[in-house]
Amino acid sequence: MPRPRGSTLFFLVVAVLASAPAWIVRYPPLQDLPFHLAAMRVIHSYGDPAYGLSEHFDLTILKTQYVLYYLLGSALAYVLGITKANIVLMSCYLGGTPLALRELLLALNKDERLCLLCIPLLVNAMFMFGLLPFVFGIPVMFLALAACVRYLEDPTRKRGIVLGVLTFAVFYSHIFPFGLFAIGYAVMFPWTDPKRWIRAMLPALPTLGIFGLWLLTPSGKIVRGALNSDPNDVILPLVQTLHEGYTWLTDVWKDSTDEAYFIFTLVTAILALGLAQGDRERSKPQAKLLVALPLVCLFLFFTQGQSRGVVWLFAQRFAILSMLTLIPLLRMPTGWRGHAVTFAMLVFATGSVVNTCKHFIKFQLEEVGDFDGAMAEMQNGKKTAALIYDKLSGITNWAPFLHFGSYYQLEHGGVVEFTYANFAHWPFAFKDDKKPPSGAPPRMRWEWTPEAVSIQELYPYYDYVLTRGQGFRPPPGTYHRKWHGDRWEVWERDAK
Repeated sequence: MPRPRGSTLFFLVVAVLASAPAWIVRYPPLQDLPFHLAAMRVIHSYGDPAYGLSEHFDLTILKTQYVLYYLLGSALAYVLGITKANIVLMSCYLGGTPLALRELLLALNKDERLCLLCIPLLVNAMFMFGLLPFVFGIPVMFLALAACVRYLEDPTRKRGIVLGVLTFAVFYSHIFPFGLFAIGYAVMFPWTDPKRWIRAMLPALPTLGIFGLWLLTPSGKIVRGALNSDPNDVILPLVQTLHEGYTWLTDVWKDSTDEAYFIFTLVTAILALGLAQGDRERSKPQAKLLVALPLVCLFLFFTQGQSRGVVWLFAQRFAILSMLTLIPLLRMPTGWRGHAVTFAMLVFATGSVVNTCKHFIKFQLEEVGDFDGAMAEMQNGKKTAALIYDKLSGITNWAPFLHFGSYYQLEHGGVVEFTYANFAHWPFAFKDDKKPPSGAPPRMRWEWTPEAVSIQELYPYYDYVLTRGQGFRPPPGTYHRKWHGDRWEVWERDAK
């Protein structure tokens, strides 16, 4: 299918529009966002004495798998700084996903305009949880699938190199998109023609070797465990999983605007499919084979546990993946019918982005409070525990303040609690002689239960305690309130 004249510029403009939530506010309400910014800081400024990071941590980049996000962020930070580098990476997801999906549609000889359907789905539950390496891997997965289609159709050296690089990139983005890409690669593989096998698998061999070695690591064992039942993993009854299906898609706001745009998107997709009936189908045979991807996602969503070890949101991630991988299977009508559907897609895509930006701005203006003032009261390279009593929001459905303490590590370095340091999947860990007093990772749900944190867990190890909401009452001689602002307080350790 030839590309319409000027379409590339059109889709680039759409991608910039779709990326607006990444740069519209300083503090987006993404739950794990501060974690990822702090991880970038540790990697990028590890040797900088101003942050005091190498004193406390060892980098464990080779022991984890989704490091591409952090390494790219660290590289961009040399020019942009950590925060702006992360904005670029978030934009690569929000704006890059429709562009990457367009490439897959073009490779399959399908109508590229179908990629507009993904835009109202991008601000989904997983994005709002701040699972940034995971969502970053989604556009990389679509690009890799597009490269796979083109290479298996015409295996030139250039296409093989592109496919090899993207296979490597999607693996180091996140294991979930990599797994789906591997399934797509497998179903399109020329199994009926053994003469093509070696050449067909050649671009993927280096990454497959790395994948095999990674499976032997602690974080790889978590994925291997997904193949076996574990009594500690909660698999919900089928009726409950079905009932919660929409929760794990785009149910992100307290109001009903997200539900409205989700319904608009479904109606537009059905309209496109209906109006395309009778039109000649010109897509390549590989398009039919990729039905395996949404089917696998649905199967895993209904059969896997809610968590796997320390990794929460395991089965839930497949809900949005099933929706996004379904788009290449849809059809687009031709002629005026196609133009009408395209207009509807564009209207709802634009409306959903504007709606997200409004909620983000409202969150920053009405709920964040004087957080900058709290950060300004703390010095570099200290140890800070964050007790977030008031962690929820009246705007979004999740707990956007849960990990705000990690902004201290972004701005000032040092040590924060709660942290994933010393968890198997994290890119840095405490040095053996620098661990917090317990000597082990904090108990499960430490960050969710600040009222259960005893003073013995805090004093005298932590220099500061950052609190949001009421509940911290330190005994005399431990901590005093150094600063009080709108919604936030900074407590400093008493001099010995």
